[in-house]
Amino acid sequence: MNTAASPPHEGCMMFVQFPGALERTAIHRFVLGEDREPRALSAGEAAAELGDPFATLLLLKGIFPGTAGDVLDALRDATDPADSLRQTQFFLLGEGSQITLTPETAEVQRDLRFLVSCGGGPDGPDIILSAFHPEQSDVEVMAWDHDHGGFNYYRTVGNTRAWVFAGNARHALSDPTQGNGPFEAHHSGAFLMKELRAPWINWHSPDANIQPSVFAEDDALRTHEWFVNKAPLGAFTCETTVARPAITRWAKARLGAVAAGGTISDPARILRQVLESAAVNLVTSHTESANAPNVEAVDLPQTFFVDSEALTELLGLAAPAPINVPAAIYRQALETFGVTFTDGRSFTRPGDTHFAFCVPERAFEDQAVIAQAMRAGLLSDRLVAALLMTDFPNPIFSDRRAALLRYVPATATVVDRRSDFSETMANAILTAAEPTPEGSPEREFASLWSAGHQWRERFGELLSAYYAAVTTQVATQDGFDAFMRLAEARRDVVRPMPITESQMLFATTNIGQGRRRMRADATVEEV
Repeated sequence: MNTAASPPHEGCMMFVQFPGALERTAIHRFVLGEDREPRALSAGEAAAELGDPFATLLLLKGIFPGTAGDVLDALRDATDPADSLRQTQFFLLGEGSQITLTPETAEVQRDLRFLVSCGGGPDGPDIILSAFHPEQSDVEVMAWDHDHGGFNYYRTVGNTRAWVFAGNARHALSDPTQGNGPFEAHHSGAFLMKELRAPWINWHSPDANIQPSVFAEDDALRTHEWFVNKAPLGAFTCETTVARPAITRWAKARLGAVAAGGTISDPARILRQVLESAAVNLVTSHTESANAPNVEAVDLPQTFFVDSEALTELLGLAAPAPINVPAAIYRQALETFGVTFTDGRSFTRPGDTHFAFCVPERAFEDQAVIAQAMRAGLLSDRLVAALLMTDFPNPIFSDRRAALLRYVPATATVVDRRSDFSETMANAILTAAEPTPEGSPEREFASLWSAGHQWRERFGELLSAYYAAVTTQVATQDGFDAFMRLAEARRDVVRPMPITESQMLFATTNIGQGRRRMRADATVEEV
């Protein structure tokens, strides 16, 4: 969290300011927050800091690929035929990926880009590459550091062959580097696939193929091997073999030492991923907006209403039944709120994004950290449940839940996967609760904690009552309209985030800005 005493955070745009100052045949280090400008590393410095295969096979041997395609060629030349790094998978995504290129849509910035994974296994790939074009020099690379743990982040700068090391995932976790450079978007140092759940809006996938018609007829990308040979299941394959394994790999590395025993000097950094929402994923209905007039109901993502991935899948609490809005109510809401899909320039289409009701949900990187902190013995399932059930109708962007961060103990100790941290934090909240006003988050937590060993039954009752109220509200126009206003308030929080690359991330509406929260009776209040 940035504080008044912390330096202002600087994003990746800083990397475009120094192309003339970089040596073509040197590894540069520019970890924003630690380095004032890029500096060439000596061979000894680079070898000591960089233990990933992109560095050891290429950069440390003086091989500096000029384009994204050159990276793959160089890796192929540097490895044996049986090396897993030769196992490449190609993926394609873009916020305008479902807009066919016609004379009327030729000016739309589709922001199409390729993701390439190299290597495979239960922990995911060792190298992940992102580029807008295989033959261009604007390339970003993440590579797993086998010596130090965590992903190393690299990128090219300008139109040179110079490569810059921008930091290791651990630089995302503390000042002065957290929030700077690549960690402006990769908040916890984890791999980022923001559309991490079917139907994976914006990705080539079984639910929405990206067709050659998204390119001009004379565009060589139509026949390029990266497009032609992209993974047939697209985002499904990326989610299951790249994103989730890579995110979990880093969470395990972060908390592996904790499980072995020791003192954690900053447990608040872990609890922030329980109580706050610095990162999010996007999720949508499975119903294509164009098909909404032809169906009886539009399914809504349950994670908009509750953090079911943690509460149900991780903690085993009551799961919501499918949540569907009658199609007539959904269509009326689109009209009422003037929902429009537009790039803000040359393209405008009445209605929602390609899949209906695109909203943010809790990030999987946070879920992975919660799971690993529990396995390490730092967090008890009872504490996690009580924290997440505080203001549970608002699974993200909850000021009430975030207020409990002030009670995180300064340090924590784990011995043989056991710790008194959870009891200590709970007792701190309980002690503070009594003088707080009725309805405070401290008092809500205290009420939840008082369920004792019966917490599963009590929390299940609260969730079941809430799910019933949601089902009632979503079947009425007023009820769903309120959910639309709440959804827009949450989108407004995401729009300034680095993951928003264009206006087409979400549809636009005539709903005014404002803070809104869901109540336990499934009604929405302005706050």
